[in-house]
Amino acid sequence: MTDREPGDSVVPRAPEAGPGTAEATAAARAFVEAVAWGEHRTVWALLGPEGRKTVLRIGVKNGMDEALAARLRDGTAGAGESEEFLSELVDGLRADLAGNNLDDLEYAADAEHAPGQVRVVLTAPIPPLLGPVGLPVGSVELAAIDGAWLVERLVPRPPGVTP
Repeated sequence: MTDREPGDSVVPRAPEAGPGTAEATAAARAFVEAVAWGEHRTVWALLGPEGRKTVLRIGVKNGMDEALAARLRDGTAGAGESEEFLSELVDGLRADLAGNNLDDLEYAADAEHAPGQVRVVLTAPIPPLLGPVGLPVGSVELAAIDGAWLVERLVPRPPGVTP
């Protein structure tokens, strides 16, 4: 799937100056590809603090032990606990994007965004006869944190788009 070597960073670096939409778009693509290919450690590495907090909160809401959530948050969970949680996380993210060919998605950063934040819209290509623009299937909200673009939220459909 990738040409990365073990130990290579999977996190696209945010630029020191400017909005860095190209790098944010690359991070969104890397995240969706990791979901598609079941690379659960890459998914976790690309989640920012708010993204991790959100998935752990959802896990607790759905019955995860709060002590386990705390260990996962702190990075002290056992290998088996982490593997099980991350596998379930990827399964949940795949369910959010179900029905879409993730290999064919197109990625475009919203033109308007706050400094250090970017929303990347995911679109499925459609035949040219149906229109020039693909069908929006979701978005990835990212934040520049410590020089890297990290995922804060995956939205299965962009705001205002109904199925």
